[in-house]
Amino acid sequence: MAFAAGAAFAGFLFDGDFVGDGRNAFWKSSILVLPGHDSIASAGSIPGYIALLPLVLALAGIATAYVAYIRKPELPGLFVERFRALYLFVLNKWYFDELYDWLFVRPAFRVGDGLWKSGDGAVIDGLGPDGIAAATRDLARQASRFQTGYVYHYAFVMLIGVVALVTWYLLPG
Repeated sequence: MAFAAGAAFAGFLFDGDFVGDGRNAFWKSSILVLPGHDSIASAGSIPGYIALLPLVLALAGIATAYVAYIRKPELPGLFVERFRALYLFVLNKWYFDELYDWLFVRPAFRVGDGLWKSGDGAVIDGLGPDGIAAATRDLARQASRFQTGYVYHYAFVMLIGVVALVTWYLLPG
């Protein structure tokens, strides 16, 4: 109630700055209003019954709630019995959440899951940390074959290392 009263009071107090003649100075460049499409200026020309329509509908809603829950409390139960489908439709918020989930959330999850498995799992991890770890593990497994306990195997590995080192130094670059 306090916020509603404050908003209404501020609306009456600053009407000229927000939507009146001082609106261009107040909003400056944050809102672009083209001269041929000034909807705020044309809002003053709407019929009076249109301006009063929200108030009339709010009062009708209050009156309906008073009748349904104070004067005749059995009325909502009768309405639910007679218009069950409409009641469920409105109760479930027009099934908007289910529709939103079906249209946007589930496809987004499928796209995210696909990107995670193919993009992150296969490409990034496959070529990055997991791929390097797997290559290191394979090289270590291959190198461990030379650890047989025979001196001539160790000498052969040392010779391969010397040849690789000399080749690396002789390459241009």
